[in-house]
Amino acid sequence: MKGVRKLLTFLSRLLLTFVGTALFSLAVRGFYKPNALMSGGVTGTSLLINHFTNFPVGMAVLLFNIPIFILGFRYIGKRFAFFSGLGVLLFGLATDFLPIEPLTSDPMLAAIFGGVLAGLGTSFAIRAGGSLGGFDILAVVVNRKFSAGVGEVLMTLNGILVVTAGIFISPETAMYTLIAIFASGRTVDLMQTPRPRKAFLIMTQNPAPIRERILSEMGRGLTVWRADGGFNRNLAVLLCVVTKMELRELSEIVEEEDGNAFTVVLEASNVFGRFRPSAAYAQLQKLQLWNREDTGQPE
Repeated sequence: MKGVRKLLTFLSRLLLTFVGTALFSLAVRGFYKPNALMSGGVTGTSLLINHFTNFPVGMAVLLFNIPIFILGFRYIGKRFAFFSGLGVLLFGLATDFLPIEPLTSDPMLAAIFGGVLAGLGTSFAIRAGGSLGGFDILAVVVNRKFSAGVGEVLMTLNGILVVTAGIFISPETAMYTLIAIFASGRTVDLMQTPRPRKAFLIMTQNPAPIRERILSEMGRGLTVWRADGGFNRNLAVLLCVVTKMELRELSEIVEEEDGNAFTVVLEASNVFGRFRPSAAYAQLQKLQLWNREDTGQPE
């Protein structure tokens, strides 16, 4: 039964990745490219290059993402890397080879509807446990290495792209691009959650493997304490705060390691402080607060 559940989960994530890729490709080929509009991120950079050189958009997206994935592989989980890589590959192929006709010649309509479609595509990719590559991964790398906010990094990179479009194409193009980026971002927010972070409370009798995978695969910190349950007095509670892009990965880790765990997901409207995963993990191993073979109780 557990194997069947894993297979169904994997297939559902594949389906979400395919749908997300198709929607984003439709946004680019049907709305952005015919109206000389840019989107945010690597796709927008590729559209800008295509505008001046006719270099294929999909191929440019693939080429840009190769070094980004190499740079960011150690900072993102294996599953996130797999589904993101698959999404980027499918997007590159679909954008260059599928016969998608322009859907409008009105730049305002293109910015609005293209932005909404791009946001829907991005949301499906996030729900699959990945992304469509690009600046998102680069922002995570900068965040982990320099403690800069992911939102600030994305805003800076996209701002440079918009200014470049305004200088070398036209101010109108820059303004329509801003509308497209805003429409895409708002759609992602509406499709996901109004707040970007969630707090997981995990009640389990087997905390060690869950803790290890959160630290090693997700690079996230967590807090563990003892608890007395109403039916079972031998419990541990794990608290971990994650982003909306990590919701599915953490849920699957808990399900795979302890199918009987009780999990509560809370809105984390304000999160303060800074966490360095490598240092925290090294300290945890050094102190040996938990035995790998125990049943979940502190030494």
